[in-house]
Amino acid sequence: MNREFLAIEFKRTQDTRSNYVEKATAVVEAQYRSLLVGLRAFSQVKGWQTQQIVFVGGACGLVHVELFNKNMKALGVLESKWDPIRQKLVRRLLEEQDKVLRSYFALKGGTRGQRGKGIHSQGREHVKWDMYV
Repeated sequence: MNREFLAIEFKRTQDTRSNYVEKATAVVEAQYRSLLVGLRAFSQVKGWQTQQIVFVGGACGLVHVELFNKNMKALGVLESKWDPIRQKLVRRLLEEQDKVLRSYFALKGGTRGQRGKGIHSQGREHVKWDMYV
């Protein structure tokens, strides 16, 4: 029986520099170092394999293809599904960045609370609860 524990983390970070993947991965590794050391020590005794998988998505939609493919392989995803999944991830990253930017400019522009331009005015997107952008 093959027992495997996968610690999966997704980091979204600024992708304006070429080393954004390395920096984000280092943050994740530092964050969970003590937990994973303990899990690995315990799991080896019980016959488990422990692996950390880090997905990094850039705020501008970048996804490091080699790292993504390595993670998909570790998760046992069929290779034919890797590109469609990555494309959906990139699209989602861009949609989230769009929400952040639209919210920022709405707040910066002072459109909230002005007559006829409240949070329920036409054209605003409901994000969640009472949040509109």
